[in-house]
Amino acid sequence: MVWTTETFLGVLSVVAVVMLIIVLYHALFVMVDLRKILRRIEGITHELESVLLKPLAMTDKILSWIMEHLEEHAQGKKKHKKTIDV
Repeated sequence: MVWTTETFLGVLSVVAVVMLIIVLYHALFVMVDLRKILRRIEGITHELESVLLKPLAMTDKILSWIMEHLEEHAQGKKKHKKTIDV
């Protein structure tokens, strides 16, 4: 069999199409795996966020409670001083 330019280009184009189909097939599986990985990362992120935010929220509540009591105590002293001055 004699390989002419036309037959060589025809075989080459068929091989290129087959390789493109194989690449697209693998790309599909890579995309599906990436979606699974991103879902796992999102789940881990939500869990980590909840683990970190619970103590921070509790600390914020405690600090606001302390500040309220300090302000009440400071206002009590001011009122007490005013009553002594009068």
